[in-house]
Amino acid sequence: MDLLKTPSIPSLLDSDLESVDSYPYDEYEELDEVEYALPVSEAPTLEEVLSSDVSEQVNIAEEVTEKDPKEPATCSALQVDFLQAVSQQLSQAEERSSAGPATALSVGTNGRLTVGTAHGHLLSFHDQTLRWVCDNNGDCGAVTCLSYSNDNTRLLAGFARGHVYQYESVRGVVLRKVTLGGETWGTLRVTWAGNAGLALDTGGSVWLMKFSRPLGVRSAKVSCLFSGARGEVVTMTARDARILALATLSRVIIVAGGRAAGVRLDGPADILPVLEWFDTNNRLLVCARGLVLQWLAVTISASNLGLKPIKQIELKTTPLWLGWLGGSLTIFDSEENLRLWGDDYDKPLDLSHIEPVYASAFFKGHWTDGRVSRAMCKAGESALAGACISEGTLSILGRRGIVRIGPRDILTRAQAFMSSGHHLQALRLLCSTQGSKAKALASDFVINLSERPHIVSNKNVAVQVVKLCLKFNLHEELWTCLWENCSNEKAFVEALGDAAVRGEMSEHPPTPDFTQALIEKLADLEPELVERVVASLPLTAIDPHRASVFTRERKLWRGVGAIAAALDGCSGAMRSLVQYVEAGCGQRGRCACAGAALVLAAADALAARSPAARPLPAHARPSARHDALTTLLHEEEGRPSPLRVMVNHDTGSAVRLLEQSSREPPFAGPLGKQNRLRVARALLSFIDDMPEYERRLEILEFVTGQLHNGSLPLDQELIQKVQDLVTRTEGEKTDRAWLSVLMRVRAQRDQLLPGYRNAIPRSRILWRIDALLGNHEQALKEFFQLKNPSEVDIDELFEYVQSNSEVVPDFRNIMREHLPALIKLRPIAAAELLNDDQPIDVVATTMQTLPSERALEFGKCLLEMGRLKGHATTIYLRCLCTSQPDYVKDFLTNHAGLVKPEDALSIVKELGPKDAEPICLEATGDHMAALEAFLELIAAADSEKENNLVLQACELCVRIGPTVPAQTAADMWTRLLRNISSVPPASLFEAIAYLPLEELLVKTCNSAQVGRILADGASGAAMWRCANRIAGREAHEALARALSAARRGVAVRGRCVRCDAPLHERVGARTAHCARAYHADCEPFPLCDCGRRLPSAVVNLPPLHTRQITIPQEYKLLLVAPPRPDLEGVV
Repeated sequence: MDLLKTPSIPSLLDSDLESVDSYPYDEYEELDEVEYALPVSEAPTLEEVLSSDVSEQVNIAEEVTEKDPKEPATCSALQVDFLQAVSQQLSQAEERSSAGPATALSVGTNGRLTVGTAHGHLLSFHDQTLRWVCDNNGDCGAVTCLSYSNDNTRLLAGFARGHVYQYESVRGVVLRKVTLGGETWGTLRVTWAGNAGLALDTGGSVWLMKFSRPLGVRSAKVSCLFSGARGEVVTMTARDARILALATLSRVIIVAGGRAAGVRLDGPADILPVLEWFDTNNRLLVCARGLVLQWLAVTISASNLGLKPIKQIELKTTPLWLGWLGGSLTIFDSEENLRLWGDDYDKPLDLSHIEPVYASAFFKGHWTDGRVSRAMCKAGESALAGACISEGTLSILGRRGIVRIGPRDILTRAQAFMSSGHHLQALRLLCSTQGSKAKALASDFVINLSERPHIVSNKNVAVQVVKLCLKFNLHEELWTCLWENCSNEKAFVEALGDAAVRGEMSEHPPTPDFTQALIEKLADLEPELVERVVASLPLTAIDPHRASVFTRERKLWRGVGAIAAALDGCSGAMRSLVQYVEAGCGQRGRCACAGAALVLAAADALAARSPAARPLPAHARPSARHDALTTLLHEEEGRPSPLRVMVNHDTGSAVRLLEQSSREPPFAGPLGKQNRLRVARALLSFIDDMPEYERRLEILEFVTGQLHNGSLPLDQELIQKVQDLVTRTEGEKTDRAWLSVLMRVRAQRDQLLPGYRNAIPRSRILWRIDALLGNHEQALKEFFQLKNPSEVDIDELFEYVQSNSEVVPDFRNIMREHLPALIKLRPIAAAELLNDDQPIDVVATTMQTLPSERALEFGKCLLEMGRLKGHATTIYLRCLCTSQPDYVKDFLTNHAGLVKPEDALSIVKELGPKDAEPICLEATGDHMAALEAFLELIAAADSEKENNLVLQACELCVRIGPTVPAQTAADMWTRLLRNISSVPPASLFEAIAYLPLEELLVKTCNSAQVGRILADGASGAAMWRCANRIAGREAHEALARALSAARRGVAVRGRCVRCDAPLHERVGARTAHCARAYHADCEPFPLCDCGRRLPSAVVNLPPLHTRQITIPQEYKLLLVAPPRPDLEGVV
C-alpha cells in the first residue's frame, strides 16, 4: 500500500461512519446578486469567441453522421439525438480559447447541461445555449466530475488537484471552495446526498461535505466517511441522504447510520466494479464486475444492517457503467455498446463513433502529477467520465460531441419492425400499447397482413394477430379481412380456435355464420378443437341445428355433446349421446362411436362443470350434480340408462370415472353412501348381460373395493349379490374380492364371519377363513388342497406361518406334518422357520422325501444357518454327489467333520466323484490309500490337470510326513517320486528330510536335473546367510556410531548375546561399547563381534525392582438428591 495516500490522523479519527443520520436539510437562501456579481472584463469573452462566425470550422455533427453506420430499419429500443449546437461550441472552445478537451458532464432538469474541460473551465448551457463560463480555476487542474443538486440550484465540480467547488447553477457564481485532505489526491467523483455532498478522491477515500450558512456566512465541514487505508473505494452511489453504497476492489459496502455491512466481491482485479441502486425498489442494489451481474438485497432495521446476494447472471461483455433508462437497466460495456437488460439485450446500440470520454485520461495524466493510487492505476482505466441520466434521457460525453439517448416511441418501433419484415416483433409491441393511435396503426397492420396470407402461416404471428384484433376490438377487420383471405392457413384457423377456447371471444363473439365456417375449417384441420370451441362460445354465436347436423355427419361426438349441453345442460348431453354409442366398441381398440364423448359428458356433469371445463356457479352445482346422477341411473322402456351404455361400451373407463368421482359430491356428503349404494346395485344388475370374464371382474373389484374401504354400507342385499357373482365366476381375483368383503365383515361384525365360512366352498377362501377363526390345522390342510397357488398365496401362507409359529402353542407340531410341502414351495423360507428345538430326525426324514433340487436348496440354507447336522448331512452329500458333483470336493474341504469320514467315503465310492476320494481316505487315516488314489487320478488325467494333481499329492506327503513314522513317510515319498514325471523344486526339498541323497539321485531322476535343483537350493541358502551376516554387521556398526556420537549408552538389562539367558541369572556381566552385554563366563575371548576389546571390569547387576501394584479400595458411594417440592411447595 502506498503510504502517500493515507489520510491524516484527524480524518482517521473522524472515520467512525459519523453520520449519515446528521445530514442537514437546511434550505438554501437567495443569492445576493450585487455581492456575487461577476466583474466586467475588457478582453473578449469566451461567449464572443464561441459565437463568432468562422467558415473554416469543422462540422462535427456531419463528420459524426458520416461515421455513424446507418441503423437498419431503426428497430432499436433506444433513440439517439446528437446535440450539435453544444458539441460545436465545445469544439470551438477547445481550439480557440485553450479550454482543453471536455472531461466531465452533468445534466440537470429543464434543459440545463454543464461541461468541464481539461484546463479547469466550466461551460454551462440551457437548451443548448451557452449561459455562463467559468475559466478562473486553471490552477486546480482538469475538471474530473460534475453533479447537479436535486433541486437543480447548485452544482458541485471536482478538480484533478483535490479541490471541490460549489456553484450557483443559474449564473455560475462560486459559493464554496472545499479541499479534501489537502492537495494530495485528486477528486474522482462528486454526488449529492440530500443537501450534503459526497466526494471520492483518487486515494480511495470517501468524504462528506456538510454545507451550512451560520450568520449569513457560507461554510462547509469536511469529514472522512471511509478512509482509503481500509480499502480503496473505486466507485460509490448514494440512495438518499442516509444510505451510501461503496465498492472497493474486493468488497461491496453499505454505510448507514454509523454502521456498515459488506459482502465479498469476486472477479478479476484489473476490472472496475460498477454499482447502481434499483430504480423501483430501494432495497435492491445492482452490482457488476467482469461478466457477472448480481442483485444484492439490503436489509435495514433498528439493530441490524445486512447485505446478501439474491440473484446472479452472466453477461456477454464487461459493463463499465450502469443506469436506469425508461424503467430498464441500461449497461454501457467495454465494447462501447449500450444495452438494455431484457428482451433487447442482444440488440446493442454502438456508440464507439462518438469516442466516449474516460476518467482515467485526466486524473492519471499531467494535471494529477502522478498522484494516483495503485488500485486506481489498475482499475481506473475504464471509468466512464461523461454519462448522466436526467428526466428519462441519458447523455454521454464523447470526443466527437455529446449524444442524448432515450427510449424510442413504441409505435415508431412497431412501424420500423413492420417495414423491415419483423412482423412478430411489431405485433408484440403493438399488443403492449393502447390508445387511438395504436388502434389505428393496428388496423393498418391487420389490413396489410390480410393482403399477404403467407405471413399468417407462422403460428406465432397468427396468435399475435388474433390477440391484437381482440384487444383493439377490430372484429370487422378480423372476420371480413383476415378470415376472408387467410382462412386456408392452418395456423390462423388454430389461433382463432385457441382464442375461442381461452374465452377471449365471449364478450364479442362472432356471428353464427362465421362460427359455422370456423367449425367446418377446424373439422378438417384440428378436429379436437371443435368441441372446445363450441363449448366455449355463447349460444348466440352458434346455429345449433346446422352445427349439430355437421358434427353428427363428421362423427365429432364431443361437438355433438357440447351443442346438446349448451341447449339442455350436461344431463341433456348424456341423453343425446346415448343413441350413438355401440356396445363393446371401447373394448376393440380405437373408439369410433360416441362412447368416449359420453364418458366425458358424464364426468363434466358429475363434477358440475360446463363442457368447456369451467366450473358452474356455486349455487347451481348441487342441483346440477343431482340431475346428473338421476340421469345417469334413469332407465326407460326400450332406452337403457347412460351408465349401462357406458358399462357395455367400455367397462374400464366407466369404473375409473366412478372411482374418480367417489370422493366428491354427489358421492360425498350427507347422502353420499346412499348414492354410492344406488350405483353399486345398478352395476351388479348389469353383470347378468356380460359374458366376458374381465368386464365382470372389473365391476366386482370396484364394488368389493368400495365395501372393503367403508365407502359402501354392509347392506345384506348387496353382499348377497356379490356372493352370487363370486359363486358364478371362478378365479383368484374373484376369491380375493370376496375375501376383502369378509375382512370388512370381520372388522365391524365379527360374529357374522363363521356364518360365511361355507358360503363359497373354495380352498383359497376356506383356508383364509379358518386362519382368521384360529383353526390352524384345518387352514393348512385347506391351503395344500389349493391347485396351482400363486406367488401371492404363498406369500400369505408363509406370513401366516411365521406370525403364528412363535405365538400359538403346538403350532410347530401342526406345521411338522406339512413341512415337506412348505419346503417344496420355498425351501429358503421353510429353513428359516426351523429352530434349534426342531428334532434332527424330522429334518432328515423331510429331506428324504424332497426332490434332489429342493433338497439341495433346503440343505444349503440350513448349512448357511449352521443347522445342518446329523443324518441330514449325509442326505445333503448324496444329493450333492448326484446333482452337483463338482462341488463335492469343496464341500468336504470347507466343512471337514460335518459328515462322518466313513459315511463320506462310502457315499463318494458309490456315487462319485473320484477326485473327492483322496480327501475321504485321508480323513479316515488311510494315508497310503489316499496317495494311491492321487496316483490313479494322475495317471488318468490330461496334461492340464496333471500338474495340479501332482502338487496336491506332494502337499499330502508334506502334510502327513510329520505325523507318521519316518519309514512310512519315506515310503510315501518314494512311491510318489517314482510315479510322476516331474517334481516341484519345493516339494523335492521337503523330500530330502525323509530320503537320503543317494536315494534321490538313483530313484527319482537323472543326476543333472537333481544337481541343478540342489545347486540352486544351495546357492540360495548361501545367499541368505551372507545377507544375514552383512545386515547384522551393518546394524551393529550403525548402532555403535550413533551411541558414540551421542556420548551415551543403552541399558543392558535383558539377555546375554552369547547364551540368550537373562543377564541377572548369573553373577558377572561385561558390557561392550555398542550396548551389548555378556555373561563373564560365556565369552572365552574378550573381543566383541565388531572387533573391539571388551572391558576387563565385571559389573554385578542389582536385582530387578518389582513395582508394587496397589489394589484400589472399594468405597460405597451414596448419591443423595436434594428434596424436590411438589406443585404446592410441599417437600
